[in-house]
Amino acid sequence: MTEIEDFFDRAYRQHPRYWWRNEGRYSISPDDHPTSLLTQHALRWATDREPGRVLDVGAGEGADAIRMALLGWEVVAVELSQQAVEKIDKLAREAGAEVTVTKGDLNTLQVRGQFDLVICNGVLHYVEDKRAACRTLQSMTAPGGANLVSLWSSHTPVPECHQIIPTFPDAEEGDVRDSYRTWRKSLMYLERGRLEQSHDDMSPHVHSFIKMFAHNEPVKPIAGGRNDSAIEW
Repeated sequence: MTEIEDFFDRAYRQHPRYWWRNEGRYSISPDDHPTSLLTQHALRWATDREPGRVLDVGAGEGADAIRMALLGWEVVAVELSQQAVEKIDKLAREAGAEVTVTKGDLNTLQVRGQFDLVICNGVLHYVEDKRAACRTLQSMTAPGGANLVSLWSSHTPVPECHQIIPTFPDAEEGDVRDSYRTWRKSLMYLERGRLEQSHDDMSPHVHSFIKMFAHNEPVKPIAGGRNDSAIEW
């Protein structure tokens, strides 16, 4: 068992809900998620097309996966933590959502076919080789599909309370953004110094994030620059 797996096994075992503790966590209305631009964007994107296949890598307690399933999408949720696997299965059934849950690691993940949406929310700052991880996510994405990606940036140092397991935040102009330089971005922003309010098992601290919704629709790179326009918060 890895340090990361052990950390989240303990966290999910000790807390009835570790993430998304608000009552409207599974709402499929974008307006019900005012603090998450990515969630709003993903719901609008998913509602605007015929349901397809979703892969949620590092699904946590399954909030993203459950919302997509409630919209009628075929959802596969992957989690490193066995406790998370069991919680997603339980919480999805309670919410009336059909989610296929499996235990797996992004570094060795193998799936059947490709997906219209691949979610990787809060995972890549635990992965050292981000270019390889991004290639894996992209290889699982169907042409015209999209990736939802969120990770810590190095704009803010890793808080001391999080230094109990290995973490690898990326530079704002680092490997993750470079890996998606030829993908069209419908949302790309850099969130800086956000107070962590998602879980209360640690002392108050802040994070900075790289967040994007990128489409598998290649665009020509701009010579000497980027083709994405980041909103800085």
